[in-house]
Amino acid sequence: MKRTAALFLFLPLVLPFNLLAQAAAPAPVSVSRSAEDKRVYREAMEAADKKIQSEISAHSELMKNLEYLTTHIGSRLTGSPGMQKASQWTLQRFRDYGLDAHLESLEIPHAYNRGQDSAALVAPLARSVAIHALGWSKPTPGEVSGDVVIVTAKREEELGAEKSKLKGAVVLFGEPSKVPPDGDHPDNAYDAVIAPVRGVPEPGSENSSRQRRALLRAIAAEQPAAIIFDSGKTDNLFNMGGANLGARSQRYQASAAPMAFITHEDYALIARLAKAGAVSMKVNLTGTLSAGPAPAAITVAEIKGSELPDERVIIGGHLDSWDLGTGALDNGTGAMAVLEAARALKALGWKPRRTLTFILFTGEEQGSVGASTFLKNHEAEIPKINALLIHDTGTGRVFSIALENLWATAPLMNEIYQPLQEVFDLEPLSSRYFGSSDHVPFLRRGVPSYFCIQKPAHYREAHHSQTDTFDKVLPDEINQGAAVLAAWMWNVSQMPPPLPHHETTPEPAE
Repeated sequence: MKRTAALFLFLPLVLPFNLLAQAAAPAPVSVSRSAEDKRVYREAMEAADKKIQSEISAHSELMKNLEYLTTHIGSRLTGSPGMQKASQWTLQRFRDYGLDAHLESLEIPHAYNRGQDSAALVAPLARSVAIHALGWSKPTPGEVSGDVVIVTAKREEELGAEKSKLKGAVVLFGEPSKVPPDGDHPDNAYDAVIAPVRGVPEPGSENSSRQRRALLRAIAAEQPAAIIFDSGKTDNLFNMGGANLGARSQRYQASAAPMAFITHEDYALIARLAKAGAVSMKVNLTGTLSAGPAPAAITVAEIKGSELPDERVIIGGHLDSWDLGTGALDNGTGAMAVLEAARALKALGWKPRRTLTFILFTGEEQGSVGASTFLKNHEAEIPKINALLIHDTGTGRVFSIALENLWATAPLMNEIYQPLQEVFDLEPLSSRYFGSSDHVPFLRRGVPSYFCIQKPAHYREAHHSQTDTFDKVLPDEINQGAAVLAAWMWNVSQMPPPLPHHETTPEPAE
C-alpha cells in the first residue's frame, strides 16, 4: 500500500537502524541462571504485576489527567506556548505524586504559528477547497494563483519535461493515495498508519525517502506557487506533518516552497480534472515562524534505585502533538500512561533495585529532538541505561512488545515478559522491527529499547488529524497500557543481570 505524503518525511528515522540491525544481529547472550532462580523471579514478578494492575484499576488518575491535558491545554506543537504549558503542568503532576522531577530544556530554531489557510478551484469549475499548511511551511505571498500540475516522477532525474511547467504552478505531489478499503482491519495501530511492506522490496526502495526529499528540493527550486499533498485518509480527514523534517539541518526552518495538505477527496477530484484538461487554483497559506529561537523542554521524573541507583530503567511517551486536533491519541495517551505508571509505582511504596526514570519527550514529531537532548545531557550515563520502553500508538490495549531486532536480549526479555503475559494476557514478544518513535535515538546509541504494540482503536483516523480528540480515548484500554508499562519497568528493575547493550549505529545520511 502506498504511504501518505506525510509519512515519507518520517521514514529516515526508521530504515537505517532497521537495515543495520538485521545485517549485524548478534547471537543471543547466554545468561547463566538456574531454573530455581528463574522460578523465584517469575513468581515474584507475577505477584508484583498483579498488584500494579490492581492499583491502577482501583485508583487511576489517567483519564482525569488526559482530560485536563487535551481540554484545558490542548494541542502541543513543539515550541508553542501550549507545549511549554504542558511541560510545566506535567512537572508539577509528577511532584504532586511524590517523585523527584525536573525539566531539561532545549531550543528550536523557530516556532511555527498556524494561520488561516484557504484554497479554491478557479477553473474549470469554482469550488472552495479546505487546506492546511504543513508545519513550518513557507507562507505564500498573499493569495496566489496557478495552473495545476501533477508530478508523477518518483526521483529527481525522472522529472523530465514536467520541470518546465513547475514555475508558478500549484503542484500536486504524486498520484492520489490508495486509501485502505472498507473492511481492512490492520493487526495493530502502527500498521493502520504505515502499511507493512509485502513481498520483495523494489530495488533502491530503502533510499526512497531520500529520493523523495531530493525530488521535493528539485520541485521547490523551480519556484512553484505551492506544493500540495494528499492527506491519504477517508471521510475528509486531514493529515499533518512537517515541511522540512527529512534533513536534520532543515528542521524548524521555513520550507523552500509553500506546502500544504488537502483532503484525499479533494486531491482525487483535482487530479481527475487535471488529467482531463487545464485546471487552475488559488491558494493562500498564512502561517508564520517566530523571529528567533523558541524554548522547549522534556519532563523527567525518577524513583531512585536502592541497590543499583546508577542504572536506569526508562519508560516514555511524547508530550508534543500536531495541532489540528488536541493530541489525545498521538500522544496524550502514551504520555499520561507514563505519568500514571509513575503514580502507581510511587503509591505502592516499593524500593526498586535500579532507578526508575519516566520521560515525557518533546519534538518526537520533528525527529525526536527531545530524545536526542536527553542522550546528550546524559552522555556519560548511556552505558548504564538498562532498557527503555515507549508507548506511542494511541489508546488501544497493548498486546505485545517489539524486540526491535535486539536478539541478544531475547533470553532475558523472555524472562521479563513472561509474567506480563500471564497477568495481562499478552501475545508473545514480537519479532518485527517497528521503530518510528523516541526509542530510535536510544537504539542507535546501543541501548536496549523496545516499543509497545497496540490494537488499532481508531488510530488510522485520529493520527495527525483533526479527530485526534479526547472523546476517542478508551479508558479501560489505555489504563491497561499504563499497567503494562509500570509492570515491565518493575520487572526490568528487579532482573538480576542487566540487559546487554549492542553496537552503536551512525545517524542516517541526509
